[in-house]
Amino acid sequence: MTRSTKKQNTTLTIFLFTLFIFTLSQLFINSILSPLGIELQSLNREKNYLVEENRSMEEQIAKTNSITVIKKLADKELNISSSSEKTIIYIEDRSIIAERQ
Repeated sequence: MTRSTKKQNTTLTIFLFTLFIFTLSQLFINSILSPLGIELQSLNREKNYLVEENRSMEEQIAKTNSITVIKKLADKELNISSSSEKTIIYIEDRSIIAERQ
């Protein structure tokens, strides 16, 4: 063998060895990252579910804290009604005088 052939063989051997080490390291890294990626997807789905659940609960709290809802519940379930409805009658007669009670 000539000197240039030995040099080419050595270079080729180093290249193949480096390629083999690189491939092994990539397989090793992927074997670690793949389960982590699956777990990350699962956690993201759970987070999205909990965010939606939280939004729904905040909406329910806003509805139940509403004055209108409280009045309706008081009327319907407790039979408590407010007498806020007032009737005003206007009589245009100067001879009628209201008395203070």
